[in-house]
Amino acid sequence: MKQIAIYSALFLICTFANAQSQFTNTGNVQVFSGASVAFFGDFVNNGTFTDLGGVYFYGSSSQIITGTSPITFYNLRGNNAAGITMQRDVAISNALTLTAGPLILNGTTLTINNSASNAITRVTGYILSERTDNTSKLRWNIGTNTSAHVFPFGTASGGYIPFTLTLTAGNIGNVTVSTFPTATNNTPYPSSPVAVTNIYRNGADNSVNVVDRFWQVDKDGVSGTATLRFDAAAGEVGTITQLRAQRWNSSANGWDAPLAGQTSTATSATVPGVTTFSPWTLSGNNAPLPVELLSFSAQPNEEGNIDIYWETSSETNNDYFAVQRSNDGINFSEIGRVSGAGTSQILNSYSYTDEDPLSGRSYYRLRQVDFDGMYKFSDIVRVDLQGQLRLTAFPNPVKEDKFLLDFHTQLESPTYISLHDRTGRLIYTGVARSGTSTYEVNLSASPSSGVYLLRAVNEESTLQKSVMIE
Repeated sequence: MKQIAIYSALFLICTFANAQSQFTNTGNVQVFSGASVAFFGDFVNNGTFTDLGGVYFYGSSSQIITGTSPITFYNLRGNNAAGITMQRDVAISNALTLTAGPLILNGTTLTINNSASNAITRVTGYILSERTDNTSKLRWNIGTNTSAHVFPFGTASGGYIPFTLTLTAGNIGNVTVSTFPTATNNTPYPSSPVAVTNIYRNGADNSVNVVDRFWQVDKDGVSGTATLRFDAAAGEVGTITQLRAQRWNSSANGWDAPLAGQTSTATSATVPGVTTFSPWTLSGNNAPLPVELLSFSAQPNEEGNIDIYWETSSETNNDYFAVQRSNDGINFSEIGRVSGAGTSQILNSYSYTDEDPLSGRSYYRLRQVDFDGMYKFSDIVRVDLQGQLRLTAFPNPVKEDKFLLDFHTQLESPTYISLHDRTGRLIYTGVARSGTSTYEVNLSASPSSGVYLLRAVNEESTLQKSVMIE
């Protein structure tokens, strides 16, 4: 290819100039304010390039922007149906105009330093991101500007899929966005800068209800609340309806429930009140990707019962949690239920106490059930009670003047038994001998019906349990 190489200072003050072959700068080039220069070939900057006017790309075959030195354009216009490919990062201090054809990011970052919403305009041109490693990035210094900022992305086939951000509060700083399409099973998942590991719903693949595209959205401002609109190509949406945007929560290793107040079209979803960013996708058909549990644990308490705790960061159509227990980790049965929060975007904490746990080793899990009957299981946690002192009263409620206490292991020291009514009045005292594991309480007279506090105290521990007397 014929090249035009500039080795010394060149000052462009004309209103329009053009170079039809490759332009290579190894010296010092400046475009003055009010001037413009057009290129019909590649642009290579290996020297100092200062643009105070404007640079236009008008090629009829593909063009390249490259070089070893930083490149900042004041105004950049792309009018090339064959495309302009960036092979190094580029900054624009005033305006980008996309008249025709793609501006291909090609694993680089395009930075717009003008916060005005019209700093990027288009006729039929568009920006091509489409790298699965999210390295093709458009960064826009939006700051505190509350106008709608349109990131004019397109697909490899020329479809227009803009991403729109409208700041509603705060200082959002630079907003950086990249996007790429996927196969029908939504692979590959994003791996950088945040790794997405699944698109499960109720423990099963939910790709049939997820649009074939991901977005990576980040900001570096100290604050920022925004409304986001995600547009996808019709072929990526397919037959999915009722689109909703969802954010990947890396802390929970799952998808946050859709934020409230969303609206949608056949190929887009708009979500208000966004304060946290990172990977996003669109789900639909009223089958959102569920959030994973933030935590789930089970542990013995001082009374020898098992306290079970769990937390969620958000919930979608969550009816209830069924607490299940097993003695072998395989065959589980339900021992209780706790109502869910329905649809929630806040941290929710739950607890349940197994007051009649199994001796020795046992296993617990949660069965989370939606209003539509769909469900999924939590991880399984193990609890060991072998040799641990516990207190069980049988029968409970008590129907006669005597009942049996079971400590579930041999007592290592004498254990003092007492029974108190609601006012704290002592109703019964006795002593269980060391070396025994059970003790029979014989009441001299039937006390009034009600709830009583049973205490067992020895050198190792103090156990308490409520007893119902009928």
